[in-house]
Amino acid sequence: MDETPLCLYTFGMSESIAGKKAFVIGGSGGIGAAVSKALAQEKVILTVHGGHNEEKLNSLVKELSALTEVSGILCGIDGGSLPDESCSCGRAFVRAIEDADIVCVCYGPFLQKPVSETTSAEWAASVQANLTLPGTIVSKALQNMQKRKWGRLLLFGGTGTSSFRSYRTNAVYAAAKTGLCTLVKSVAAEYGSCGITCNAILPGFTDTEFVPEEVKAGQRKKMPRGKLIAPEEIAEAAVFLLRMGCINGALLNVDAGWTP
Repeated sequence: MDETPLCLYTFGMSESIAGKKAFVIGGSGGIGAAVSKALAQEKVILTVHGGHNEEKLNSLVKELSALTEVSGILCGIDGGSLPDESCSCGRAFVRAIEDADIVCVCYGPFLQKPVSETTSAEWAASVQANLTLPGTIVSKALQNMQKRKWGRLLLFGGTGTSSFRSYRTNAVYAAAKTGLCTLVKSVAAEYGSCGITCNAILPGFTDTEFVPEEVKAGQRKKMPRGKLIAPEEIAEAAVFLLRMGCINGALLNVDAGWTP
């Protein structure tokens, strides 16, 4: 009798990513830090990006160095574009993209504001940070991934942005994240034959240090389980997608069934 587990028939064989080079952008805090920790457990060769908090980045790198080879890059990307390669941190950032087998873009600042009150500068900044920057990173990463005939790209959409819907208080942010989902599907279709996958996780309301406690209280009431998503739950889903070469172009809702 064939004793192959049912999950292998359903999803295909899971691949080991041990020894692969991974670059986690926005990887020193929140969801990104949880993803960095999960990848370190998988024994990938890890580069963690942090934007501003050097102490937090260094502490995480020190913690993860007990598990795998890890380095950190402190480099601001608030302008929504690749950092300037004229500086050492900018060169290191771009080189990490080029060298990586796995790129996870966990960065994407949230904007909650009515459309009528959103300035042109805020429009530009939100689209740059949540669509243009991830897209530019993907374009850069694809160049060498194609040569290697292997690559994993993981992006992060917004809550519920897997389809077109209305948003009363964060339409600008959601519009950019919905566009990001189109990018995911497009990259998967175009580069799947090269051994490259591109997927996205769309988290529900998540319990991170970036969300004020009074906001979390309101979010818990909206969640089906009455509690926020743990960053570790999202990180587990991230590792699953990165290990499954047969899953490509997926927009994975990790939101406990949240509906607006």
